[in-house]
Amino acid sequence: MSGFSPEWLALREPADHAAVNAEVRHALLRKLDGKRELRVVDLGCGAGSNLRGLSPWLPGAQRWTLVDYDQRLLEAARSRLAGPSPVSVALRQADFSKGDFAPLTTGADLVTAAALFDLVSEAIIDKLAAAVAADRQIFYTVLTYDGIAAFLPEHPHDRAMREAFNRHQLSDKGFGP
Repeated sequence: MSGFSPEWLALREPADHAAVNAEVRHALLRKLDGKRELRVVDLGCGAGSNLRGLSPWLPGAQRWTLVDYDQRLLEAARSRLAGPSPVSVALRQADFSKGDFAPLTTGADLVTAAALFDLVSEAIIDKLAAAVAADRQIFYTVLTYDGIAAFLPEHPHDRAMREAFNRHQLSDKGFGP
């Protein structure tokens, strides 16, 4: 369903990490202050960029479960995370189109996602929110596009580019429009 290449995700990773809102991340860290152990579930993990960008900020021992539909991306995550690490990582393949998130998120202290909500339908988002709320988990997401974009320096074709991008964002990526 994803159709994302591990190479493209690797190219964008530095920009994605730089784009994270530091105020929101610090609010998350305040909620987790004093935690000695943390179970994290990363939905739509791709090649593991969210783990690489977030884990250095998180407190205590960390056990991450990286979840994605695309086995190629899970393998890319495995190879990028090979070697000694203070973070324990498990990989899991799952199809989010069914909206059954409870088996994926139950028991997590933190549920996170990066650039996932641009791909899923409102119904899928509602089901995820219900699963996270039912367990009173902390939820943290980054890289969510809201349809507003500005380009600097401005270019005469910016409006057409933004409109084309927004039309594409509304198309079905395999999880509903």
